[in-house]
Formats: sequence, C-alpha cells, structure tokens
Amino acid sequence: HDVSVFSPQAGTYTFNRAKLMNVGFREAMREEDWDCLFFHDVDLIPEDDRNTYVCDSTPKHVAIAMDKFGYKLPYKMYFGGVSALTPLHYLKMNGFPNNYWGWGGEDDDIGLRVSLGGMYISRPSVKVGRYKMIKHKLDKGNDVNPKRFNMLAKTRQTWKSDGMNTAEYEMISREYMPLYTNITVNIGTEAGLHSPPPPPEKAAEKHPEKKSPAEVPANVPAKMTEGDTNKKPTQNTSNHV
Repeated sequence: HDVSVFSPQAGTYTFNRAKLMNVGFREAMREEDWDCLFFHDVDLIPEDDRNTYVCDSTPKHVAIAMDKFGYKLPYKMYFGGVSALTPLHYLKMNGFPNNYWGWGGEDDDIGLRVSLGGMYISRPSVKVGRYKMIKHKLDKGNDVNPKRFNMLAKTRQTWKSDGMNTAEYEMISREYMPLYTNITVNIGTEAGLHSPPPPPEKAAEKHPEKKSPAEVPANVPAKMTEGDTNKKPTQNTSNHV
C-alpha cells in the first residue's frame, strides 16, 4: 500500500520547499520501511495513466512535460515538480538542501546532487510524463530567492554538509486521515531553528527626553517650534512576508 505525507510549514516566515521535503522523507520512514518515495508538488495533475508511480534504478524525474513549459523539458538538469527516489538514492545525495528560503534554486541544487552522488536522472518519455499545473497566485511568503544563483554556484562545496544530515525541525502536530497523514512542523528561519530574540530597545530610544524651550536651537524658525505637540508623528511601515 502507499501513503501520502503532507508537511505544512508553521508560522509566517519565508517558505522552504526543500527542507519540508527532508521532513516528509524522515517522517514517512518513521512510519514504515518504504522502498520508494515520491516528492510531488500539490498543484500538478498527471495527464497520462501510463506514467506509473514506481521508482527506477536511478533517481527519477517524473514531471518531464508540464503545460506551463509547453510540454517540454525546460533544461537538461531540471528536477522539479514530481520526482521519485528510493531511500538509497536519497542517502547517496544527502537528501535535499535546507538553506533555500523562498522560490527557486532548490530544484537545480537537487538535480546537481544526483550527479554528485554518482547517479544519473531517468525520465519517462515526453508523451507520457505530462502534467497540468493548477493555476494559482504566487503563495504569500514565497518570494523569489535573490541568493539562489550564488548558492547554486557553491553546491559542490556544500552538498555534504547541508542536507538530510543537518535538517532540524520541531513537530507541532500529526493528523492521520483516511488517505494521507498531515504533519505540521516548525522549520525555523535562516537564523536557525530557534531564532535569537531581538535586542531590547535602549531606554533613551524608548523614552526620549524632551528638550526644554531653552534647548531649541536659536536658528529654528518659530513656526517649527510652536504647536508641534499637536501634530501626529508620521510612521514608516513596511510589510514582511
């Protein structure tokens, strides 16, 4: 039999797809000794019944032809959308990277890990590995990762020290449903699993001393010093997702 494991990310910090897949692998293997695992974006629907969901002798990229790419493979090392690995494949490539916060980069890192682990990518034919993507808006908290290209350039140096062997998270909840298991986890932030609290505000900044009229510089026009206490201060706000 098979099982689906969904790994929602708790909190409002930037999304980290690859780290959540590390969580999914580890928690699925806690349940049973699986011999094949599929890592599947939830917005992709297979179009051909001949596209069998079984593992190959090498890491398998299943979603080779998506409608958003004109049913063509966008580039040779692309490994996104839907992929299939045995536990041995996963261990050889040290799982997935944990440091890609935001959209983009992790798929290419994973594809490169396959090669660095001494393996190659297998694929179904373009006629069989067809997928339709459900249209949706860009997820909040999943902005484009501006560091992705710099990180990819360092994958050869980082893949053994950043992966399944360094994935840290905290289990928040686990729900057993008829067709799947839903787990919610805290995967932390770029600063780590437990981010340090912000430094306390200085007393002088929190409660600035009021200047007496005698301290007001003489060259300030009178209209700038009269009635200012009745004006509302302006506030600069910014949104962080």
